[in-house]
Order: sequence, then C-alpha cells, then structure tokens
Amino acid sequence: MRNFYVFLCLLAGLSSCVSTSLVRIPANSSVEIDYPAYDAYMASLSKSSPEGIAVAVLSKETGEQVRGFGLNGKANVMVEAENKLVLTNDSPSEAVIKWQVEETERWEEKDDRTYVSFSLLNKSAQSIPLIIPTVMNPNLSPFSKSGVDLAIGQKIYFKYKGKRYTLLTVDRSIADGAELEVDKIIKRRKEELKLK
Repeated sequence: MRNFYVFLCLLAGLSSCVSTSLVRIPANSSVEIDYPAYDAYMASLSKSSPEGIAVAVLSKETGEQVRGFGLNGKANVMVEAENKLVLTNDSPSEAVIKWQVEETERWEEKDDRTYVSFSLLNKSAQSIPLIIPTVMNPNLSPFSKSGVDLAIGQKIYFKYKGKRYTLLTVDRSIADGAELEVDKIIKRRKEELKLK
C-alpha cells in the first residue's frame, strides 16, 4: 500500500473558506488530506468512479481511527485539527474523488465510547440519504454497501417528506461485521411511525 500526502491548505488570515478539489488515487494507495489552519472542517466527498473507497479520520498523534466508513456515492465527514482525513483505494484501478471543504464548528463528543463496525446495505434501486450526527451524512447509492464504525448510542436518521426520523440507534444488538438492510429498515420504520 502506497501513501501520498497530497494536499496541505494553509489559509493564513482567512477565517472562512470553501475549496473544491479533485484527487486521483492510484490503485492500492491512500492519500492524506490536512487543513491545519482550521480547528475543524467539514469535507463533502463524492466518488465519480466505481471503485470502493475507505474514508478514515485518524489521530495525527496515535494513528488510531476516530471515525470511518466506506464511500459509496456522497458523504460528509467532520475532521478536527488534531486529526487527518485519509482516503484509501484498495481496488486494482485508479479512483477519482471530488471533495469540498468548509470550516465548521466541532461537535461535542463523549470520550471512552465503544464502537461497532458494521455495514449499511441499500438493496433498492433508489439512493438513500442518511444523517449520522457528529459523524457524516452519507448518501447510499442503489445496490450498494457502505461500512461504518459507530459508537454505541449513535443515532442514524432518515428523511421523509422533508422531515427527519430515527432509523436506528446503535446498540449492542448490532454485532461487529453485521450487514443492515437500510431499505427494509426504513420500510419498517415508516410502518411503525404510520408515515404515508
């Protein structure tokens, strides 16, 4: 696996900036993205190639993963100044990622949380936008699978007719490596909530 440090944004004297960039990640390689002038920034990522991309926010000090997921389509992820964004392409061909970055206020997070690694499946022919506060806002592409590492107690929301509803709360009933069919869960939740 090759690693590339591809982008460093020093925004001296600028308090707010939105920048859009395009990066090509060679096969079996990863790139690191850092905006040290920001206390925290929101990265909006979109994938224009079919290859799967692993998105990880890692501690600069320890290298440990703070949050992460598999990118299928579009997603937003927050990165704090003490962390860095790493995009990994494990496929045998080049991947193309477009990202937009904007300075943001950091979210409050609780320490010492237990995390679960599992996958969100979309077996339907429609994209499914989700909201995962303090982590990301992924858009699950049709017939896709997206891996996530989420803390116990983390809520995941879906939207219906402009309103936000709880899809699920991560708990110990979700085993590491589980695959959750989001389209089926949304259908069940709509029935429970009597949404028409």
